[in-house]
Amino acid sequence: MTDRDHIVDRLPDYAVGALRGRAKVRVESHLAECAACRRELAALARTGELLNSLALEEAPSGTWEAVREKIGEPRRAAPRRPRLAWGLAMGVVALLMVAVGIFLQRPLGLGEPRLVVAVEADEEMQATIQGHLPTMWAAPLADEAAVGLRLAALENNE
Repeated sequence: MTDRDHIVDRLPDYAVGALRGRAKVRVESHLAECAACRRELAALARTGELLNSLALEEAPSGTWEAVREKIGEPRRAAPRRPRLAWGLAMGVVALLMVAVGIFLQRPLGLGEPRLVVAVEADEEMQATIQGHLPTMWAAPLADEAAVGLRLAALENNE
């Protein structure tokens, strides 16, 4: 957008005295340099003078009723929800989010870990499993892999 385009958009506001501050100074400085914009401003001023010279007349009686009949009944705005109901709904949502957060923070309540060992496991194998049990619950996948490797090593030694 050129500077002239920007000024032309502001000329109607300038013509009626609606511009203030830097916007007004910018338009005035451009008008000092641009004859085309001065002509546009003069045309706007003449248009305003013509409009002001016209006398206002009353519409004939029944005009507005006829217009309303032609366009139909105006739409009614949707009823506003009571603010109290909206506030209560948001409060319930907030409480629900807090409850879910608390639930997710709690342990799942699975109780103490139980070790199920096959009856045929020897003492060395049971000791290995017992040694890995505390860490299995902290990082189950890594420790299951460690126990599996230990079991494979013991099977290879037999």
